[in-house]
Amino acid sequence: YTTAPNVVNQQSNLAKAQKIQAADLIYTTSTISSGNILQGSSNNIVYATLMEVATMPVTVNNITFTLSGTHDNNDLTSAAIYFNATAPNLTGASFLNSISATFAAPHLYSVSINRTIAAGDEGYFIIVVSINATATINNTVTINGSTNPATFGFTTAPNVVDNQTNNAGTKTIKAGSPKATGTA
Repeated sequence: YTTAPNVVNQQSNLAKAQKIQAADLIYTTSTISSGNILQGSSNNIVYATLMEVATMPVTVNNITFTLSGTHDNNDLTSAAIYFNATAPNLTGASFLNSISATFAAPHLYSVSINRTIAAGDEGYFIIVVSINATATINNTVTINGSTNPATFGFTTAPNVVDNQTNNAGTKTIKAGSPKATGTA
């Protein structure tokens, strides 16, 4: 003080210690069966990661993944990311973002997304690909969650337990069914 005051100090130890906490996350790869995907088809699911959020909410702002297999630079047209709070499928899923996928395998993709998940909630980040109408038959698309799992970027860094595995089967490009034209 500039001039010494009379002070009655009634402060006590009522301020409790504050703990610095980050979101605690667990990633798990959903089973995606191997199968065929047709030339010219869209939104073929190739990978899905369940993210379980504990302790604090988290905002996911990026997903990075490598599309492997034997596909060449004109087999795929795009890769997109969807989010579904209840199941690893597109029924009820929300679109987050997409990116051009005109590169030969293996290729690393990084897609900006914006999804907040509350503490105690969970949801599936689903990676899909669209196939060119002239894609090479019998070329493949896959993501190996054991050796090259999807990774995520966050607004605030969480604590992560990464249980991703190689549960995503390989998808094989096949010719589309011939369409009938004219009248019978």
